This record gives sequence, C-alpha cells and structure tokens, in this order.
Amino acid sequence: MVLPRAFALLRLLADTQQGLTLSAIATSLDVPKSSLSSTLKALTDQGFLSRKGTLYYLGGEAYALASTILAGRTIRQIARPYLQQTMALTGETVLLAQLDEDEKHVTYIDTVESGKSIRFSAPIAARRGLFCSAPGHVFLAHMGDRQREAYYRDIRLEKMTAATPTDRIELERIVNDTRNQGVSVTMGVYSEDAAGFAAPIYNSDGNLVAAVTIGMPLARAAREPEKYAEAARKAGNDISKVLGYSEG
Repeated sequence: MVLPRAFALLRLLADTQQGLTLSAIATSLDVPKSSLSSTLKALTDQGFLSRKGTLYYLGGEAYALASTILAGRTIRQIARPYLQQTMALTGETVLLAQLDEDEKHVTYIDTVESGKSIRFSAPIAARRGLFCSAPGHVFLAHMGDRQREAYYRDIRLEKMTAATPTDRIELERIVNDTRNQGVSVTMGVYSEDAAGFAAPIYNSDGNLVAAVTIGMPLARAAREPEKYAEAARKAGNDISKVLGYSEG
C-alpha cells in the first residue's frame, strides 16, 4: 500500500457523506482502478473503510483513530496550522477567539501576526466585548434567543468609535447578517483604523467552540473585503472539519 495514496483516499472519503465508487475514487485521485483496488481492500480489511454494495465509506477504525488524536489536543493546537496557513495566504494577522465565562466578552487565545510593518496586533488573553468585535458578533449570532436577550438586557453599548453599534436594533441587524452570511465583518468598530473578519468553528456536535479572525488595517481591508471574508470562512470550515463537523 502506498501511504500517500492511502492518506489521499481517506481525506477524499472524509469530505463526502454519500460514499464513492471505485471509479469515482480513481477519477478523483487520478490513479488506475487496477492499482487502487489493492489499496481499498487493505484499508477495508483493517477497518479504515467500509463497503456497502459498490460504495466505499470511512470505517470505524478511521473514526476511532481521529477521536484518539483529537482527545489529546486542544482547540489551540488543532487550529494553529490553519492560522498559519491563513496568515500566509492573506499576509494579515490571524487570531483564535473563545467566549469568556461571563458570556459578554471574547478572549484571544492564539495569534499569528502578520510580518508587515503596519499590521493588526492584539496580545493573547486580550478581551473584546461581544458587541464591538468580529468574533463577538459570531458568538452573538449563535446564542439561543433567551441567552442573547439576557445579553441585550444587561450590556451597555459603549461607543468606541463612530462605527460602533450603540443601539439594540442596529446590533441585531449586524448579528442577523453574521448568521446569514457565515462571517462577521467589522470596519472601524472597536478601533477606528482596524478591521476584522471572523468565522465560526464548530465541533463534531455542531456546537460553536471558537471563532477564527483575520485582523488588519482598515485601509487594506476596504480594498478587498470579499477576499478576506472568504479566507475567514475557509479557515473556519477547515478547522471545523478537523474537529469532526460536517454540514448537513
């Protein structure tokens, strides 16, 4: 069995829920069906694949191995390579945020800083209010109605900049947009010269566990906002997949 081919095959099947035929796998991996058959048989015999009719799926051993690996790693360790990849892709600072116990703030638990001389910077353990930060909007968008209502009732919407939402109607609109678009975009909301693009990270149960954020000077963000929004979405999706999340 050729290991690179086996890993590529497992990754391919991890990205589909419907199963794939021998022909479909061979086409996707661009390998001959004759040589692929032995790899499929070996992985099936070891329990890493299962077969139903002509379709191949991930087997129990693949899920067990993934669970064992993830059990010993923190969200920070799991997300770190994707923060680095996203920084390399965009050239901008990338951060990982989690919800505070008070459910009114987020805390940055990891950061990969841009190498540019003018860049966004926030130290690990820095806190931001939910109402005035891109990752905060992500967490608000995923709260239950009662939890979010309690937040609106208790929080004072302090004006940080001219762009900070200072009334509930405006904040609810932003939260709804975040939920519908799968990404939060803030332009000069916490700091007048900074922008943020944040996307959710889900675990295998579909629960929000963190948010990945791309931060940068406002001037650069304004030139290509869709590029950065899509980069944040991709990072969130990639980390979620590693955690076992699957849409639908």
